[in-house]
Amino acid sequence: MTKPSGERHGDVDLPPPPREPVRHGIRRWWRSLERHHGLRYWLPTRGAPILAVFGLLFAVNGLTIGWRRAYDVTIGITSPADTSIPVLAWFLSVAGWLLAPGIAGAVAGYVVSDAIGARRTRPLDDFFPEAGDE
Repeated sequence: MTKPSGERHGDVDLPPPPREPVRHGIRRWWRSLERHHGLRYWLPTRGAPILAVFGLLFAVNGLTIGWRRAYDVTIGITSPADTSIPVLAWFLSVAGWLLAPGIAGAVAGYVVSDAIGARRTRPLDDFFPEAGDE
């Protein structure tokens, strides 16, 4: 007995599996970040949230005191007290003085650390022996 054309032995039409909820996918992505080290771990876990908060603070200030004045307050050209909403501008000023250089320094530190770590062939204990090791 032959099968009709287009039908193969053992084929069963199954419904597709249910879609994974978005929160499960985000959780799986977040947990998979642990496999990375150095800058590839720091940027999505620490750097991106800090930059997002800084960007939100800058956007709120830009909408309220003006984009040019917000930029000037961020880099320290204009005093936050000279703006229409000084309380909000003070937060932006502090963030501009602390967060931006801190993030840049952290990224530079991770890059330099990875470069040095990749070239190190001997452990640091060989270079700096303790007093009792001689």
